[in-house]
Amino acid sequence: MSLPGWRLRRAFPLGQAPWKPLEQAFGLSAEAARLAWLRGEDSEEALGWRLKPDWNRSLDPFLMQGMGAAVARIRQALERKERMVVYGDYDVDGVTATALLVRVLEKLGGSPEFFIPNRFNDGYGLHLDCIRELGGRGGPGLFISVDCGVRSAAEVKASHELGIEWIITDHHALGQELPAAVAVLHPTLGDYPNRVLAGVGVAFKLGQALLDAVPFPREADFAFLDGLVKLVALGTIADMVPLRGENALLVKRGLIALGGANGPGLSELLRAARIEGIPKAQEIAFGVAPRINAVGRMGAAEDAVRLLLTRDSTEARTLAADVEVMNAERKTVQDDLATRLPAPDGSAFDLVLDQDAHKGVLGIVAARRMRESGLPTGVGTLVEGIAQCSLRAPEGYDLTELLALAQPFLRSGGGHRAAAGITFEAGHLQFVRQALVRGAAIQAGNLGVRELFIDGSQQEAVPSPEEMAALEPFGQGFPEMLLLLEGTLQSPVQAFGQGHRKLRLTGVNGDITWFFGGSATSGFEVGDTLCMTASPQDHARWGRSWRLDTLLNQGDTV
Repeated sequence: MSLPGWRLRRAFPLGQAPWKPLEQAFGLSAEAARLAWLRGEDSEEALGWRLKPDWNRSLDPFLMQGMGAAVARIRQALERKERMVVYGDYDVDGVTATALLVRVLEKLGGSPEFFIPNRFNDGYGLHLDCIRELGGRGGPGLFISVDCGVRSAAEVKASHELGIEWIITDHHALGQELPAAVAVLHPTLGDYPNRVLAGVGVAFKLGQALLDAVPFPREADFAFLDGLVKLVALGTIADMVPLRGENALLVKRGLIALGGANGPGLSELLRAARIEGIPKAQEIAFGVAPRINAVGRMGAAEDAVRLLLTRDSTEARTLAADVEVMNAERKTVQDDLATRLPAPDGSAFDLVLDQDAHKGVLGIVAARRMRESGLPTGVGTLVEGIAQCSLRAPEGYDLTELLALAQPFLRSGGGHRAAAGITFEAGHLQFVRQALVRGAAIQAGNLGVRELFIDGSQQEAVPSPEEMAALEPFGQGFPEMLLLLEGTLQSPVQAFGQGHRKLRLTGVNGDITWFFGGSATSGFEVGDTLCMTASPQDHARWGRSWRLDTLLNQGDTV
């Protein structure tokens, strides 16, 4: 039978192979070229960012508005030995951006300090109380924000009275007024071609300009910059920005570099995540990023920066052990919240509040609910009558537009297309929900009937593990391969971990793993016919397996 709502990722004329030029340009198999073409990378230029990630492709950072002024002021501060403070954010993007800029300033002879606000006491972004405390602690100087600050015009203005100057680097949605800083670096300001850099990507472009590695790096700079793009890869993958164009280049080089020698902190993180060799983007997304995030989620993000910066193996082991404890605590808190939240009610936007929810896990629970429902989702808690929510949206939706509709009822809000945060008075819940549902319904209507885009059936050949690795990074904007699989259950479903399931089907080579499958597989018996979508996973030691994405009804056929 046909499967309504499911279709090939991209249509092409029957009997034709429009991906043939990609085969010839890069020496790819038909299967690998087809996979890239289905994702819209149908030119040598587009696919070259990931298949030939050479530094001479990187974009000139001085195309970004304000870059010249930022570089001149930082160089002046270095010459005068002024105090410099890198002011970051507590998520992976902010933590990696902080560590990256500290590394660059140290290489240039500076002695920068860094500060990460506490998620619970301070919240996101620039806060005047924190700025005053920093100013009182060490005096005035040049403060550089990373992954925050573009909507903090009032805080920057008030800082002037303390003798503090600012350079703002950010990638979140712009506000009505830019801060009165020495420079505001943002990928959508000016003529910079890559308008979807992560916060750590903007920090990297500032570093590239400071190192005079422009318009693209000299060979002598390659080693240091490849060390920096390890951090770019972590933050970019974690922040769910599109992995295309220059982002694909930076992440690809970062992943390759992570497969080589690493400092003590990164080595501990990769070991804890059981990653061997060159990591895949999804291994970073589900293995390394949650560990870094856990530190900020539990309120100690500065320790995550120290872990990334330390050159001492003993300190790295101690900090990494603390990370594992916090990550285990985060998992418990997260799972408890996910279990007790009510199921989505069918609205176009899934918004739920729990007055006892831990602020540190709101985003990750929202992301899980979003993946399960396919709908834009918000999960929030209540603190002294104020709702604090983390929002996540699947591809095709734009949270910045939804926040604009809800703006009259919000106390604060910001983010980007796929992830955002808002606060509002609890009494405004009905109005906020109505605005988000109405906007999401309009966006869903523009998308048409909800469909899952697939790459074919199990009869379609999958590229070799080597070619799948060459096409990395897979993720936002360049999704993993997704196939329809059908077969009969060979043996009883095996349970492992916290709600995970493993099964085998006839006609499918390799195990199929369903993370958080829970009780959904409890009624299956050997011989049942199952139809599902799954992504191929390759491991150097264990070969090819499959990660189940969606289970269709029993008896459905491809």
